[in-house]
Amino acid sequence: MSTSSHPLDIDIPPAWQRAIDQIVARPGTVMILGAVDTGKSTLTRATLLALHQAGRLVAWVDSDVGQSDLGPPTTIAMAMVRPSTDLTKSISPDAMRFVGAVSPSGHLLQTIAGVHRMVHLARQRGAEAIVINTTGMVHGGPARALKRHLVDLIAPDYILALQKHQEIEHLLRPIEHFPVHIYRLPLSARARAWSREARREIRQQHFRSYFQRATLHAFALTEVSVQNTFFGSGRALSEGERADASSTLDTDVVYGEWCSDGLFLVVGGVFRAHHLPLLKEIFGIGRIHIIPISDFEHRLVGLCDAHNDLLALGLVEHVEWTRGVLHILAPRMDRQRITVIQFGSMRVYRDGREYAVAHRL
Repeated sequence: MSTSSHPLDIDIPPAWQRAIDQIVARPGTVMILGAVDTGKSTLTRATLLALHQAGRLVAWVDSDVGQSDLGPPTTIAMAMVRPSTDLTKSISPDAMRFVGAVSPSGHLLQTIAGVHRMVHLARQRGAEAIVINTTGMVHGGPARALKRHLVDLIAPDYILALQKHQEIEHLLRPIEHFPVHIYRLPLSARARAWSREARREIRQQHFRSYFQRATLHAFALTEVSVQNTFFGSGRALSEGERADASSTLDTDVVYGEWCSDGLFLVVGGVFRAHHLPLLKEIFGIGRIHIIPISDFEHRLVGLCDAHNDLLALGLVEHVEWTRGVLHILAPRMDRQRITVIQFGSMRVYRDGREYAVAHRL
């Protein structure tokens, strides 16, 4: 199809068109690779549109957790694109997984497991073709591991690799002898560079829109499982034990929990590290983890079903520590289906602003 007649006004270089024509002729699983600002989203849309116009049942998997075009930031999303789907309009995800960060760095397992789950659901629902957009993280050991294991686990039929020169050859050459068709493609003339600040602003807008009509929901630890945090995985400290810890650290210990991998303390103020050896001696334990209470405030969480599939994002408003109740700001959802709460690795305010956290929970 010519660029001028393209209904989504997408610039399609001839090399892109040749690769897309091959995929339309023999549909399969397509993985799109490229660094940031190389046009992965544009190539994804062009491939989806061609398969859609050919009457194929297509699944779109968006695993770009920082700049997702399908689900909210920090998620991996999948949508079934049916012949009746209008690709000129916004598409809602059919399923999602929570990564909890805007980069797969430090979250490789969540990313790989999330993409695998979305591809599994797409195949289960009869997709004739699957188009997977990936993140722009392509340099360094974690990037090599992420892409290699994704290819190993997903077994794509096609890889569309966008590069200006040879900047992702280190990802392609180790898999050249895999049973996969690799197309090395040039960048579109319309590829646009975005600054880190611009990307952050786009995420802020998405978060702000997502939580615009959110309301407060209470979840007791007795009714949900909590993941990616120590909270609820051990025995809570008694009032006397908390008082001893507060006195030793010379700060307010608002909550503490004995777990099989150490003692976790949530503190409301500043503590001095040189008090830790005495605290270890008093409690007779070698590992103590101290977390500021601020790291729980506005913490981004995933509200999930029994399969760990994401139903909604949430923000921790506050915690009733002694009662074991989480108060979470979230949009409308099927409250009865939520059985798992996964803690993310960032804090987000309702207006979309992002804040780093000092500790994993």
